Formats: sequence, structure tokens, C-alpha cells
Amino acid sequence: MIEYHFTFDDGLELSYQVDPDRGSDTSDTVSAPPWTRLQNNQCSNCPLSPQEHAHCPAAIDLDHLARDFQHLPAHRKALVNVVTPEREYVKRTTLEEGVRALMGLIMATSACPRFAELKANAHNHLPFASQEEYIIRASSVYLLKQYFIMRDGGVPDWELKGLVRINEQLQLVNHAFWQRIISAFQNDSNSKALLSFFNMSSSLTTTMESQMSRIRHVFWRGEDS
Repeated sequence: MIEYHFTFDDGLELSYQVDPDRGSDTSDTVSAPPWTRLQNNQCSNCPLSPQEHAHCPAAIDLDHLARDFQHLPAHRKALVNVVTPEREYVKRTTLEEGVRALMGLIMATSACPRFAELKANAHNHLPFASQEEYIIRASSVYLLKQYFIMRDGGVPDWELKGLVRINEQLQLVNHAFWQRIISAFQNDSNSKALLSFFNMSSSLTTTMESQMSRIRHVFWRGEDS
């Protein structure tokens, strides 16, 4: 279980728990708000059928969070404590960054088929990650998966072409989800947090060579490269 605690200067406290291994919970979909319906700005690459899934799994999971923050400005600061089974992270930061980290975790562990590729990253959740950290973690997890594919007799993708394709698909999801949020919540805390999260993931849809060159110095810091 991963816990997020937001403590504001005026005494307001908001807490959330996310189980990375949780399954799909459809028990509350009868009373779910219209913005969570699958056909409301459904992703162009969504493999789910409205006949079998009335609501978007990721939207259902995010609804409570989005409602809590719909009246709070993105620039407002809070002390954010993130407690994982292994360690605790503490940072005083804006809601844009704090909500971005929590939204990313919730979406990555939702029952959305397009976010399934991010579940491995969620199990090693790193809140408040920088752009460089995001690229290193995403590429490292992907390459480790390729190692296991090779060990099992498959054909590994050492050039990370599949990683680019995965993030291209996620960009389609990001665009549709952005439309969902801005149509349902006229507030900049949710929208800016989502935009910040989407900008992080879009960094891996540009040329992979340029992204790798940005982090190459990490391995040869202080040496000629």
C-alpha cells in the first residue's frame, strides 16, 4: 500500500491510499458521475467496449481525487508525505507537483489496458521525479523486461523502439483524458497536474536518441564522453 498525505498551512488535511496490486472495482459505477462514462471523450485507441464497460476504469479511480482538488489552485503549497512499504518521502511543494505524482500512480495502477505497461514502474514508485529521473526509470524498467524476454527465448528490443510506441499510445490516452478533466472540472489544480504528468510521459515520444543523449552524462560524469 502507498499512502499520500497532504497537509496545508490552514490545517486542512487530505489523505489517500493506493494499492498497486488492486483489481478493478466496479461496485460504485451505478452512481458514478457522467464524466467517467467510457464514451465520454473515449480514447481513440481504447480497446474496451461500452457494452461491457460503461465507465472508464482510470476515470473511476481518479474521480474522488479530482473532486477533492477541484477548488484548490495549482500554485497552493502543501506538505506532502508519501509513505511506501520501503521508505517515506516528504516535500513541501505546489499542488501541481503533488497531485501530478498521485494522479500518475493512480492511473498507472488502474484497470485501464493502456496503462498496464506502467504497473512495473508503480511498484517502484518515485514521487516528485525530475524529467531525467523519469527517463532513466522508464527506460531501465523497459530494458529489464527485455532481458527477461531474452531469457525466455524471445526477441528483445534493445533499441527501445517498443518504449517509444508505448508512449505514443499513452499520448492518445493523455489527450482524451485531458478533454475529460477540463470538461468536468473548471479548475487549474487538476488540469495543470495532468498537463505536467503528460509532459513527462511525452518526453519519450520524441527521438529516443535525443532523450538518451540527455542522460548519457550520468554514466560518464566527469569523464570525456
